[in-house]
Amino acid sequence: MNFLRYINIARKVYSEIKIQRQFNKTFLIPYLDELEKKYNGKFQAEQRGKILNYYGLFITSFLCSSYKRLYGKKLSDEERKRATLFGVLTPVGDDLFDIDKLDSESIRQITFHPETFNAKTFSSHVAKEIQTYLLSTVPHKPEYVQASKDVLDTQVETIKQTNPAIPKEEMRRISYTKGAVSVIIYHQCLDEAANTQMLEALFLIGSLYQVGNDIFDLYKDVRDNIFTLVNTCDDYVQFKKEFIERIKLQNEKIYALPYAKRDKEDFCIVMNTINARSLVAIDQFIETQKKYKNKVDWWKLERKEMIVDMEKPGNILKWFKYIYNITPSSPPAGGAQA
Repeated sequence: MNFLRYINIARKVYSEIKIQRQFNKTFLIPYLDELEKKYNGKFQAEQRGKILNYYGLFITSFLCSSYKRLYGKKLSDEERKRATLFGVLTPVGDDLFDIDKLDSESIRQITFHPETFNAKTFSSHVAKEIQTYLLSTVPHKPEYVQASKDVLDTQVETIKQTNPAIPKEEMRRISYTKGAVSVIIYHQCLDEAANTQMLEALFLIGSLYQVGNDIFDLYKDVRDNIFTLVNTCDDYVQFKKEFIERIKLQNEKIYALPYAKRDKEDFCIVMNTINARSLVAIDQFIETQKKYKNKVDWWKLERKEMIVDMEKPGNILKWFKYIYNITPSSPPAGGAQA
């Protein structure tokens, strides 16, 4: 694939981001203000920032639009609205666990029967309103309900990651599943429900993205004593090899999908832009491990050693190189070069 192909794909993604920014101006920001007034509450500054700059912007414009382009279609206004609303529900849902401390039965009622839930907190009012709307408007309700159940079950399991004695395999299972269900439920907000093949591809995409999130949330997770595959790793060289092998599996699943070859190539490139960032960061962690003679105790290091500056020219160059090297033009998937 030539350089112009990558430029064209980047233009498409940037165009989607512009469309979503405008949608957020006309719909999302006024809606957040309306919710605050309606339920006499406030989105915290950090939470509002996540909604406007990540869940309600990046996920919809980057992930959901890519799903639709893979199918040879465009994201409709209604799909954009549903995906954006779920982008509000994601961080609000965390508050139900972490701040409101709702019991499991209350969380399940909000998830499956929100219209009958007696909301008393700002977060529960917001979650009730949005989930009620989504359940009444998603075209494939059974698939969305199943995806909601999977997200809820995994959210409950993540509490295990606050235990330093959690077995590695258990941590891996929870991490991979958490990422998978997150990308799957955004798909199930769309007009098409994901078929079995697509679910298999999304599981791998999501699992890699969760590792990426843990990579770039390294400082936050250490601060909050959340144990991940990243901050408990004792061999980042092997970690990189395993990550690349999982990318190959992802690529193979994408190319096996029953869609146009060019659309699959574009989708693969876009999905791998995130994985390429993760590889740049892993390279930095490999160097950190060398510096500390193969033993890294992140809890004893300063914040600056946990941050990966992706705006550095050298890292930008490596990022582009990795995108190219981990994205094959046809199966079988190729490897990445350092």
